Amino acid sequence: MGGMRIAVFGGTGNAGARIVAQVQRHGHEVVAVSRSGSDVHGAPGAKADLLSGDGLHAALDDVDVLVDATNTANPLDTRIFTLGAQHLIAAAEHVGVERAVVLSIVGAEHSTFPYHQRKADQERRYLSSRLDASVVRATQFHDFPITFFEQARPLGVIPVFLGARFQTVDPDEVAELVAQEAVEPSGKRFTEIGGPRVRVSRDLAKAWQQATHARGLIVNGPFPPSLLTFFREGRNLLGEGGQVGSVSFEDWLSRTMR
Repeated sequence: MGGMRIAVFGGTGNAGARIVAQVQRHGHEVVAVSRSGSDVHGAPGAKADLLSGDGLHAALDDVDVLVDATNTANPLDTRIFTLGAQHLIAAAEHVGVERAVVLSIVGAEHSTFPYHQRKADQERRYLSSRLDASVVRATQFHDFPITFFEQARPLGVIPVFLGARFQTVDPDEVAELVAQEAVEPSGKRFTEIGGPRVRVSRDLAKAWQQATHARGLIVNGPFPPSLLTFFREGRNLLGEGGQVGSVSFEDWLSRTMR
């Protein structure tokens, strides 16, 4: 397949910008779609708002494949996965886009945490649409626990998920898999990827503390019970047949914390 045009929605985000870079590496035309419309890694940006629907048709003009890597900064406002997906799918169907690749979360369909439930809802919307849709599910990114560690740093504590296990993965490896699915479809409805090791939350905190020389007491964090349950039950870990990444949490830390 040569010369495809691929639109990455959420193209300025943590995952989206990486996917834009990986699609470029494959030699295809890519447009980064976001509310700001900013260019990403030299790829042109397009401005669109999934919640209002503004700009969607223009952003999808002459697009062969759409990648939905949208996310929300506020886990309590998950309309981007419901109303946003509804608007994007309708626009894509209207203009004749053929395929969609959706970035999602391993085990989201088993979680009672509202954010995960809305992600599972987003998956269902794509898979029941007229688009030829595939879902790439990833475990938590290596930077997921670090977000909580950094936020609590001024308080002198490092919060961990008591009794929880993680199989954190390099976001660049996830982006590569999403880009691969966009340019060379596997034909699978679901593809999963996770990190090379399963670790308890406290191990990750210690590794981060060592890499950053951060002072602080490792404590059990006040996380939502439904989220804690999801992690404690291991629903967030890679199942049989998933792709295992090669970059460990420590490797990633040494690369990004320099």
